[in-house]
Amino acid sequence: MAFVCLAVFLVPVSGLLPPDHEGNPRAAAENLTCWVHDVDFLTCSWAVGREAPRDVQYHLYLENLDSYEKWPCSQYRADEQGTNVQCRFHNISVFSKDLTRFLVNGTGSGSKIPCSETTDRLAKIEVLAAPNITSRWCNQSYSFMQWQVRSHLNDDFKYELQIQKGTELAYKQEIYKAFLELNNPGTYTVQVRARDATFSHYKPWGPWSVPQHFVCEEGARLPVWLTSLLIALGTLLAMGLVLRFCRFSVMQKLFPPIPHMKDHINGKLQNGRTMTWDPDQDSQEECPVAEVQVLGET
Repeated sequence: MAFVCLAVFLVPVSGLLPPDHEGNPRAAAENLTCWVHDVDFLTCSWAVGREAPRDVQYHLYLENLDSYEKWPCSQYRADEQGTNVQCRFHNISVFSKDLTRFLVNGTGSGSKIPCSETTDRLAKIEVLAAPNITSRWCNQSYSFMQWQVRSHLNDDFKYELQIQKGTELAYKQEIYKAFLELNNPGTYTVQVRARDATFSHYKPWGPWSVPQHFVCEEGARLPVWLTSLLIALGTLLAMGLVLRFCRFSVMQKLFPPIPHMKDHINGKLQNGRTMTWDPDQDSQEECPVAEVQVLGET
């Protein structure tokens, strides 16, 4: 059996190859298909060969074509006869993003069974999970919804929205941003799904998200996260004002203001400007004496 599988490894392949080496080709696994789904899972399925012996059994392996590291299947699903027809890996993050070979070999009494294989990149066979809605809110004039798509293999996504406003017919819209904004939204229902933007010309859309129903009326409540943010900002502002008042009071106690001089003639405090008087300096306000007249003694 080892000789039969080795012959397939040495043949350059692209896609599913019909077994043409030693053994009955119609006994090999048929319709080998693999796909990545639900973020972390890789599943491969196949059909039992049309001329496979009754005791046939199949086993699947993954091989990195750059490092030639191999991973055997850890969980199989069998048909009613007990023959493995599906394999699932639970953590694709340990696999490489390079070109991967998926190989199914078969064993059976009395006959040799060729291998079946397919080759692809995990990123190209991923079916994206439904987007997870992370935030949403609306009022009479504006609505907002944001979502997130998880993937170990892709980070460039394209989204399709299905929007139904009131009793109108639903319409679809394709976008590349992970949020939706609507002005004067009214009442509407929206769903979103995603697919890889790089291979969007042939990859299928993922499943739809849970429908989101919006009733955007006057005085609609703000989302919890925005309300919490406004409360936190108000608290910080109030604390800042209290600290500023306390600081002013302490400064007043440490550096009290200098009291003003009292005007003994008017009985009031001096609060105007003061200046130093120089007796040797001529004052601009002095008036020259033009004439002195003696009136006599009384």
